[in-house]
Amino acid sequence: MSMTAVTFSGLAGKLLAADPKFATLPTSLVIAATALSTGPMSMLMQRYSRRFGFRLGAGFGLLAGLVASASLYFGDFYMLCAAMALLGPFQSSAQYYRFAAAESVPATHAPRALSLVLVGGLIAAVLAPSATLYLNDSFAPYSFMGAFVFVVMMTTLVFVPIAFLKPLDKPLTVQDAEDKGEARPLSKIVRTPKFIVAVINGALGFAMMSFVMTATPLAIEACGFGTNVSARVIQGHVIAMFLPSLFTGHLISRFGLVPILLLGHVMFAIAFITALSGIQIWQFSVALIALGLGWNFCFIGGSSLLTQVHSDAEKGRVQGLNEFLVFGMSAVASFAAGIILDTYDWSLVNQAAFVMLVIAALVTLWWALWSEPRKAASLVN
Repeated sequence: MSMTAVTFSGLAGKLLAADPKFATLPTSLVIAATALSTGPMSMLMQRYSRRFGFRLGAGFGLLAGLVASASLYFGDFYMLCAAMALLGPFQSSAQYYRFAAAESVPATHAPRALSLVLVGGLIAAVLAPSATLYLNDSFAPYSFMGAFVFVVMMTTLVFVPIAFLKPLDKPLTVQDAEDKGEARPLSKIVRTPKFIVAVINGALGFAMMSFVMTATPLAIEACGFGTNVSARVIQGHVIAMFLPSLFTGHLISRFGLVPILLLGHVMFAIAFITALSGIQIWQFSVALIALGLGWNFCFIGGSSLLTQVHSDAEKGRVQGLNEFLVFGMSAVASFAAGIILDTYDWSLVNQAAFVMLVIAALVTLWWALWSEPRKAASLVN
């Protein structure tokens, strides 16, 4: 559902915006609103329960779908922007599904639990394009309206599994945890190498994916290909994002976090090199598939590493800050993608993404080659 909103918000934005430079503004507002609501949502969940937070987020998602559908009916760009901002709290609440899964199993099984949560995205990737194309045709001549009707339908279904979650037995506040000595100051946690590496891979991995993926439907259309082609390319991308979730957790358990993170970096490099090689459909498709694989390995790897950083009493603040940084960088990246694509070209989009990749790779290598060996040596001595 999230990929549906992101894909069609850019296309709907281009249809409704007076200036094409602002075509990706609705997409950026989704990510910005997600970033701004991640911290409050995390703290609400820690204080009142995951069930409370998931219900609240789903309510925002339902409202967002309704307003977005109305924006296409009335042809109102500002209403579309408002709808995408409303989608943010739903997006932020949904990001904690993976942490809820990790908390329900022993720590050694956390990577696999994180991976399996993302398998739901694979089902969506298979069904969503056909469903949205059918609904878009059904709601013609209101272009793309059917995609947001699909968002309404899917968000409504989210309430069903949430009903089976248990409420929190006893509210927990940050002050209570600090008074008992169960929580470290956040300023101390953010200086740990594991936190830095986890956030860099999660944030830059998501930013690279959002940056290139947001620009892709617009670039495909600019090359003379239709909306249906764009939807299929994005479908392949989303499948590549979530299909590895069936085995990414197992790979992390067997080979370790660093090799999987570096494999994600290699996939990103393949994506950008392929995109720079030409503008045929196969090049868009291969690039977006590699982009999806890179995101999966970096996102699951970074999330798995983050679970090693905090205690149960610290998770609200740490997870909230991580999600804020991840989606804050993604918001900037997605908005910049539209401007760069319109002002320059598709090549510069991918060249700029390479800069983010180099930073992520260098930080990860630094941790692998310097930080972790030093820690092991200190334990021996």
